[in-house]
Amino acid sequence: MNDSLYIDLPQKAFAPGSTIDGELLWTLDRPPEEVTLTLGWWTEGRGTRDSRIEVTRTWQTMETAGKESFSLALPPSPYSFAGTLIAVKWALEARVRKGKATVVEPVTVSPSGEEIRLTRVRE
Repeated sequence: MNDSLYIDLPQKAFAPGSTIDGELLWTLDRPPEEVTLTLGWWTEGRGTRDSRIEVTRTWQTMETAGKESFSLALPPSPYSFAGTLIAVKWALEARVRKGKATVVEPVTVSPSGEEIRLTRVRE
């Protein structure tokens, strides 16, 4: 059997300040002791990489298969955006303490529900 983690989300785009509701499911070869879900953002592009974990949820369990519901509050910023030089990306990441199982689920945080595209302004 292979270790697997899955983040089940009914949607993948969220307004700033809203709540992300979903389920975390796992099937593992051995008891994980702990399953952790984080919500965070990071920058990509030129310059120094910035990142921040906004929310962390942890479940203590010895079950090799399980399901946990979660509800995570988003902060009011930063928005998901992509520009010529830099971008801000958001994601949920789940991992287990015992084992190598991990999964990353990208999400979009924006008032429009879509990543904001920054384009060059002509002078």
